[in-house]
Amino acid sequence: MIKVRGLFFTLLIAAITAATAAAQTGNPGDAVEASASGQINWTSGEVFATGIGVPPALPANAAQARAMAERAAFVVAIRNLLEVVKGVRVDSESVVENFMVKSDVIRTRVDGIVRGARIVKTRYMSDGSVEMLVAMPMKGALLDAIIPENFGSSSFLQTPQGMTIPTPQEPKPAAISPSPQKPREPSKPAPPPAPLAPEKKPLPAKPSLPPTATVPEPAGPATSSPDESTTVFKGGIATGLVIDGRGLGLRPALLPKIIDSQGQELYVGQVVPRTNAVDQGVAGYAKDVNAAANNFRVTDNPAVIKGLRAAGSARTDIVVSQADAQTLRQLGRRGDFLQYCRVIIVY
Repeated sequence: MIKVRGLFFTLLIAAITAATAAAQTGNPGDAVEASASGQINWTSGEVFATGIGVPPALPANAAQARAMAERAAFVVAIRNLLEVVKGVRVDSESVVENFMVKSDVIRTRVDGIVRGARIVKTRYMSDGSVEMLVAMPMKGALLDAIIPENFGSSSFLQTPQGMTIPTPQEPKPAAISPSPQKPREPSKPAPPPAPLAPEKKPLPAKPSLPPTATVPEPAGPATSSPDESTTVFKGGIATGLVIDGRGLGLRPALLPKIIDSQGQELYVGQVVPRTNAVDQGVAGYAKDVNAAANNFRVTDNPAVIKGLRAAGSARTDIVVSQADAQTLRQLGRRGDFLQYCRVIIVY
């Protein structure tokens, strides 16, 4: 009986520990993307990684063994966390690692941000090893290191990494140097007019053939997206936006775009001020439309729009119909929810 009770309590403690660890990396309804080194919780906007450290073979005492195991676990967890952060998608064309490779300043800043990750949970095993869970937010310092300085301004155009396109200038006319004037020569008399050629009689016209009937070519398949409205909104001033992207093969990113079916950008670089994007993140992610509509990010009166398809190389951007695009423009002019990043994407 005592052994049975001991086994029961052991199993109960293990279940509670596992449930606690799962809750600390996210809720069951969160949009979590797992990798070999850790997890990205796109709903909470955090990156998680785990490291395991073992004590030295011949420690001086138990305290030293524990301290060295903790240090080793933290070093491994930070290394795994950096690998996860490198793979975070920034937009449809790049991940964080692309920015780190191109700029030594960004690489140094990202390394420092990762090393400052917080310890979420530490577990001590019976064999003396230590398992440590660390986490860091994606908004804030990481976004500040990644987002271009001209983000949110009129010069931020739809080019890779927000590069600006120079405005072409009209060529200036070349200066003409004055040439020395030459003395005028006496004018020569005009030659006599040539005799007129005899008029030619017009040839008889050939009989015209009967016109042939032209068969119209069959029209190809329509390439434009369907112009249907899917917006669900109860009226008034919109306090947020929920994009339903389920079934589109959509993938989350730090800077997702919302565009209409003609490729015109509706949301991100030219709408959101850089400060708001850094502090709040451009968009949140969820797996359920109802949960997203009741999320504090979009408060109490959001508009819900169904996406047409995913766009971009990494399928991180969302295309909406022209009717929904027009509605979104009207709602955006009446409220400030887009400027304050009150957007949730369901995927």
